[in-house]
Amino acid sequence: MPLPAALRRAKIPAAVREVLVRLGSAGHRSWVVGGAVRDLLLRRPREANDFDVATPATPKEVGALFRKVVPTGIDHGTVTVVLHGEGIEVTTFRGEGAYADGRRPDSVTFHTDLEADLARRDFTMNAIAWDPLAGELRDPFGGRDDMMAEIVRAVGDPSERFGEDGLRPLRALRFAAQLGYALHPRTRAAIRGALDVVRKVSVERIADELSRLVVAPHAPEALAIARSTGLLEVVLSAMAALPPATLAHAAEVLRRAPPIAEARFAALLHPVGPEEAERILVGLRLPRRLCGEVAALLRGHACRRGGAAGLPGDPAAVRRWLSRVGPERAPVLLGLAEAEAATLPAARRKPALAEVRRLASAVRDVLQGGSPLRTDDLPLDGRAVMRVLGAGPGPHVGEALRHLLDRALEDPSMDAAALERELGAWWARRG
Repeated sequence: MPLPAALRRAKIPAAVREVLVRLGSAGHRSWVVGGAVRDLLLRRPREANDFDVATPATPKEVGALFRKVVPTGIDHGTVTVVLHGEGIEVTTFRGEGAYADGRRPDSVTFHTDLEADLARRDFTMNAIAWDPLAGELRDPFGGRDDMMAEIVRAVGDPSERFGEDGLRPLRALRFAAQLGYALHPRTRAAIRGALDVVRKVSVERIADELSRLVVAPHAPEALAIARSTGLLEVVLSAMAALPPATLAHAAEVLRRAPPIAEARFAALLHPVGPEEAERILVGLRLPRRLCGEVAALLRGHACRRGGAAGLPGDPAAVRRWLSRVGPERAPVLLGLAEAEAATLPAARRKPALAEVRRLASAVRDVLQGGSPLRTDDLPLDGRAVMRVLGAGPGPHVGEALRHLLDRALEDPSMDAAALERELGAWWARRG
C-alpha cells in the first residue's frame, strides 16, 4: 500500500526507531501499531511513550535484545523497553481465547502473523500497522477508508468485539466524541446487545473513558448515542433518568463549557445539583479533588437555565461572590455562566451574555484592585486581633476575622487602623 503523505513526513521518536532497528536486525520485523498510527495519519501529536510496537519476537527474545525491559504485561505478551528515558511498549503478535470477564482474554497464544494480530483489535482505525524503516503500511480492514469517511467501525463482527471487552462500546463513543465521527450502523446496533458485558467492566475503567469523553469537542453527540442505545443507563444512570429536554440542555451547556474535566462534569451534572453530582463522581471513583471541585463549582454557579438573574450585581456583591467561591474558580464559573446563557432563546440570550460580560469585567477590576477576599488577605492577623482585644486565643479570634472580612468586602478601602476601630466596636457590642 502506498505510504500516505502524513506518514512520509512523520518524525518517529529516536527511542522507537532504535527498538524497531534492533528487533529487525535480530530477524524480527516489527511494526508501529494502533493509536500512534491513527494519530499520525490524523496529524495529531504523540509522545514517544505513546508508541506501541508489535513484533513476532517473544517477550523472552525481546528481553535478550535490550538492557532494561520491564514485564508490564508479560502474561499477555507485553513488555516495556526503556531507552533514553522513554518506555516503549512492545507486544508479541498474539491470538486470544475467550473473554469470560468481559475485560481480558482468558488465554493468549503467540504467533508471527501480523494480520491475525491486527484482527483482534477493536476498531479499524486502530488496526493499522506501519513499518517506518521499510516505509510500508498494512491496513487489512480498511481503517484508512473509514477514517476518510469519518466512521468508527469495529473490526470484523462488532457483537464479537464488544462481547470480548465491555469497555469497547464506550470507547467507540469516546472516539466519536473526540474526532466527530459517526458510528458505523452495525457497530452502533451492537451496543445494546453488549450492555450486560459493559456491566462487568470496572468502575475505574468506565470513569477513565467518561473523563476523556466529556472534554471532547463532540461530547453531546456521543451522549445522545449513549442514551439511545441504553449505554447511558449503565454508565451514568442518574443522567439517563432525567427528562430528555433536561439532558439535552445539560449537553448543550457542556458543549460550550471550558474543555477541562471539572467544568465539563459540572456542566453535565448541573441539573442534579452539587450534592448529587459529587455523589455520582465519588461513585465513579474519580479523584476526590475532582469530585469536590465539581461540587464547589456547582455551588458557585449563579447563572441558571432561566437566565442571568442570579449573577451578582453591585461591586460589594461581586466581592462577596468572589470571596465565597474563591478567585481561582472565577474563570471557570464565568465560562459556565456564559455557556448557560448561550443556550437561552434568542430574545434572552443577548442580555444574558451581556450580563456575564459585565460580571467578568467587574471580577477583573476586583482582582486587579487587590481587595481582601479571604481572612488571610486582611492587614490584621490572629495575633493582631488578640493584641487589640487584649484576649488570648479562642473561637472569638476566628469570629473576629470573619467579621472584619465581611466589613472589608463591603468597604475595601478600610485600612488597618479602620479595621482596628471596627474590631474594638465589635468586641464592645459583644460585651
